[in-house]
Amino acid sequence: MVTIKASYIVVPNEPTPKGFQWLSEPDQVARQSHTPTIYVYNAKHNHDALVEHIRNSLSKILCYYYPVAGRLRKLEEGGRLELNCNAKGAVLIDAESTKTVHDYGDFMGDSAKDLVPKVEYTNTPIEELPLLVVQVTSFLGDEAFSIGVAISHTLSDGVASIQFINSWAKLARGETLEPHEMPFLDRTVLKFTEPPSPPRFEHQEFKPLPLILGRSDTTIEKSKRVEAMTLKLTAEQVEKLKNKANADKSREGSRPYSRFEAIGAHVWRCASKARGLDENQPTLLRFNADIRSRVIPPLPRNYFGNALVLKTASSRAGEILSNSLGHAAQKIREAVEELTYEYIKSQIDMIRGEDDVDKARALYFGANEWNDALFFENPNLVITSWLSMPMHEADFGWGKPVYLGLAGAVAQERALITQSPHGDGSDILFLHFQVEYMELFKYYFYEEI
Repeated sequence: MVTIKASYIVVPNEPTPKGFQWLSEPDQVARQSHTPTIYVYNAKHNHDALVEHIRNSLSKILCYYYPVAGRLRKLEEGGRLELNCNAKGAVLIDAESTKTVHDYGDFMGDSAKDLVPKVEYTNTPIEELPLLVVQVTSFLGDEAFSIGVAISHTLSDGVASIQFINSWAKLARGETLEPHEMPFLDRTVLKFTEPPSPPRFEHQEFKPLPLILGRSDTTIEKSKRVEAMTLKLTAEQVEKLKNKANADKSREGSRPYSRFEAIGAHVWRCASKARGLDENQPTLLRFNADIRSRVIPPLPRNYFGNALVLKTASSRAGEILSNSLGHAAQKIREAVEELTYEYIKSQIDMIRGEDDVDKARALYFGANEWNDALFFENPNLVITSWLSMPMHEADFGWGKPVYLGLAGAVAQERALITQSPHGDGSDILFLHFQVEYMELFKYYFYEEI
């Protein structure tokens, strides 16, 4: 059980620029929710001193990242969102748990949800919702604590959020930010002034999602229970997967498949096999791609905002299961390599071409209606890679986190790949999957590695 002791509004400790900021198309179509992540630290501490330390350092980082202390505003025409830099502040929650850190296991169970703040969208006007809510929780015995972070996805993607948290931790350690670590806050670098052009590509990512063969809707799949599990890959297992993916002799001289391509292909194949999909079943693997280095000119390194576009790799289940791991990895690579600047502009133009933001979001999430767009499960899978992010650098003065990831089970299937906090070349797969197929997935995941 977690007890909330106090809640604070934390504002920048110095005056910050005021006014409204334009939000890009990737910001507009990002899920209107707060992304929940949790950092767990094994360190003896004084709880009150810890909370005060986090509170003071948060007030400092908000001076640099002042949009985080603002609020969103919805415009009447078209429902577009804009950012009101009004310095209303972030929320910091002071909490204590009656459990030890070990009672939470791998932090994938329902009880771990209590360690990350909940942001209530249903009955609160968006203009009043804080964009950042942080919860500091000490576990029984004061030998460990967690920092749960809920940050608005409209405000930033994972790359930008990690950049913010790592910079905040650096200030908390008493260090100063270097000039190259300052956030770039002008989102108009993603603003296209010319009218949107008609689609120049097929854009599979915007087409209706495949359903289970013989079905006309997702009712049955939506009724199935989803649970979470953590699967670890040693450095040796990661290398084995990469070697398997690259074993095709016809690829000699080609660029080797990446960690993401090899692991992503393995996850896709295991999911299809565990689900027992018909060989003719169309299946999609959906992922976000960072466009910071793909647009012309490239975005500044510390661009703070959403700089993601959607991409899908598609196949029939029989095709990816009857062929080698490298075949599925190649499907992912082909999807990634399509992401040229022209392709990105075309995708953004399709979003710009909608006269209403809700319609644009529905298009972006692959459905005709926004409510249906939230469901992306069997026979498909969403996969997210945090492999390239400096995830474990958030040392607030008590050492680096021993665990970082999503907290608690979620209602929908998804896969998240991260590096292990041990820095030994191992990786972790956080998987949310339908319960009836979980044990089979785990069996196939380790069967050949």
